[in-house]
Amino acid sequence: MPRYFILLALLWLPAAFANTYRVNISEALSYTLGQQQITAMFSAIYAPLGIQPEFEFLPSERGLHLVNEGELDAEAGRVDLIGARYANLIAVPAPLGQLKLMLLCTDPKYCDLSYETDLAIIAGNLITVWFCQQHQLNCNRVQNDISAYQALSRGRVNRILATDKYALGSLCESGLTTLYSKTASERTFTIYHYVHKKHRALVPKLSAHIKAIRKSGQLRQYAERLENAFSQCQGQLISLDPSTDSHT
Repeated sequence: MPRYFILLALLWLPAAFANTYRVNISEALSYTLGQQQITAMFSAIYAPLGIQPEFEFLPSERGLHLVNEGELDAEAGRVDLIGARYANLIAVPAPLGQLKLMLLCTDPKYCDLSYETDLAIIAGNLITVWFCQQHQLNCNRVQNDISAYQALSRGRVNRILATDKYALGSLCESGLTTLYSKTASERTFTIYHYVHKKHRALVPKLSAHIKAIRKSGQLRQYAERLENAFSQCQGQLISLDPSTDSHT
């Protein structure tokens, strides 16, 4: 190969790596359907900027630390309460959505926070960790959604504290056919996309794109595909909340 081609290649490589833009996503969404929907969502958000992100599925606290240190470029989505803990993260003002906490139980009697039995939570779901600390609950961390649901199906735990967004997508891999749900708290949390402060110039455009995608209904479609996954494999989620229809 001529020397000038080799020189051009060497000059191009650093630039190519410099243009890599990596988004952290909680490993709780690393199952197949979760990956498909979340990566599609953020690819659509970044496409108008000419950026094709790469995605890292990491344990929550490790991933957030890497974004805060600038080793990763952005955090896919966190509730404001968690994102505010990291000084180098900037929230994109347009929210991705809202969520509430819910109990998923094998029997209606377990869907009560006052019931004296252990409560399982997903290790990467930091808002449930916060909730357990705030309410002084005895909560046991399980590695991920699939492990938690398998523990339910095998009778190792009777209930899980989870969120009403994204938590249901992996139920089909659990072997469960019926679960009960009940809202654990009326408090609503807002989910934002975060970027490292070195990318603050992207924030106004990202906010505009998120608003446009939300207005078009695309954001809701991504969430619904995860929320409705259980019914697609003939599972039944029976809500115990007043005036709420069951998801079948």
